[in-house]
Amino acid sequence: MAGLPSRIRRPLLLALALLAAFAFRLGFGLSSEFWFEDETQIFLLGFRHHATGHWPYFGADVVWTQSEIPGALQALLVGVPLDFVQAPEAPFVLLNLLSCSALAFFSAYVCRRMPSLPRWLVWGWLFTIPWTLQFSTHVINPSYVMPAAVIFFVGFFEAMPSLSTGFIARPVAHFMMGAAITWVMQIHMSFPLLIPFAVAAGVARTNEGMAARAANAAAFLAGAAIPAVLLLPTFAHYGVNGLGGTARNIRVHAVNPWILVTTTARLFSFASLEIVRFIATDNAKRIEFFEHHRWLIPLGAVVWLAGIVQPVWMLIEAFRSRAVDAAARARWRAIRYVVAAAIVLIYASYWFAFEPPQAHAFYVLAPIAWMFAAECWTRVDSPRARAAAATILVMSIGFHAGLAAAQAPDKALYKHRGIVTAALAAADPEMFAHRRPFAVDGGPAALIPATYDPRADLHIDSATFVRGPFQSLRWHVTVSNRNSDVAYRDVLYVATYLDRDGRMIDERHEIIKDVIEPHELLTADLNDGTMKEAPADARIALVAAEALRPARAR
Repeated sequence: MAGLPSRIRRPLLLALALLAAFAFRLGFGLSSEFWFEDETQIFLLGFRHHATGHWPYFGADVVWTQSEIPGALQALLVGVPLDFVQAPEAPFVLLNLLSCSALAFFSAYVCRRMPSLPRWLVWGWLFTIPWTLQFSTHVINPSYVMPAAVIFFVGFFEAMPSLSTGFIARPVAHFMMGAAITWVMQIHMSFPLLIPFAVAAGVARTNEGMAARAANAAAFLAGAAIPAVLLLPTFAHYGVNGLGGTARNIRVHAVNPWILVTTTARLFSFASLEIVRFIATDNAKRIEFFEHHRWLIPLGAVVWLAGIVQPVWMLIEAFRSRAVDAAARARWRAIRYVVAAAIVLIYASYWFAFEPPQAHAFYVLAPIAWMFAAECWTRVDSPRARAAAATILVMSIGFHAGLAAAQAPDKALYKHRGIVTAALAAADPEMFAHRRPFAVDGGPAALIPATYDPRADLHIDSATFVRGPFQSLRWHVTVSNRNSDVAYRDVLYVATYLDRDGRMIDERHEIIKDVIEPHELLTADLNDGTMKEAPADARIALVAAEALRPARAR
């Protein structure tokens, strides 16, 4: 390669780097959670469309209010790849093609806006930060938000006079915003957060004349019409009920002003190395994870510290002026206004939302944080800063490669890939899972006929309880399935903790995210959180499970 002309060598190196980034991200996605209920339901939407050929009128479920997002887009994004390649990896490949293309587009756009920044930093950082790895590589509905969010905000930045670089024509920018809104509308309930930005972009150029404003409006509507085509069958078939009950997600209530602070931290975390939330759901499980994978502790400690420092640094930079040329000062002022508007908008939206504040609920605004982070980088760019950034970037990639290897045996598709491939081959979703009971037109919510009883069929052959480090509660259980004709998944256990007098201290329940075929044994290690008071006795019982047709092809 050293002997090749530069005009050939550079594109070839870029292509190889992009291929490596795609392979890394695809591998990370395939090692990520697959058997949790949310991931299962999104995969099942596409699987049912693929297996039955029925038009999917609704997308993701909103569990808080037992409603469904209208539109076919989510199910088609999962199901159509299965029509081409009947392998469970097919939807992952399409998702990663979409997300890598979006990140490459946004990285190139950032480099055009800030040519002084090193390209390896912009591209490497955006492709490998935790949020773009965790929520754009594996099949869950927020993962499909990011490509549209990138399209929307590149359009928004170019439509705003104070932020535009002339990268794209203004009608094209409005076209992109329109298409992104009706895309997200079928994927996630966060789409209303985009509307105020689109309105702001529309009124920002009121001095351009009626013809220009009409062209922008027409372009916006044309863009919106393309994904919206997939909404029409839902409303044609269900009428007003085509909303899927999503109006129940509107609940007017006051929100603590402290949420403004936590929202700022969460928004900045989109561009940072936040890893704690992605390792496990609570501290007891995180501690146990690092007990089993001690070799990840040094890398994790550095990445965790960087993930704490960067949002704080970004906040400090937000209050500093920019002592450079007038154009850069104007751009810096404009992006700070956008960040402030995003924070206020998120906070205001929770006055009307049923769901409590959570970061993934406004992930659609992540490109704002990425752009602001890039502006902050230009303020400290130096040989020493680049060396530090390169070191942290390499350690972050190493940590996430290790995280992928560590989590794959317990969480990934490959834990029971044979079940999924058997279900696909038989075109039988009931080998894999069932839609939630409230799903409209979602198929059977339980195995039919009901020739099973999980309380009788599933038996705890052995159960050992120990008090782990930091007051954690740990179980090692072995479960057998005594039914010859039914498999089970998502076994619900209830653990009861008693004091010396036999009185109940606490009772906890959780799902065992696994599958047990007929006459199989399932061994599981369960972490039930922490408890200050040491129980004198503990009991565990299995109370429910989802029944499936067995995957006999295994």
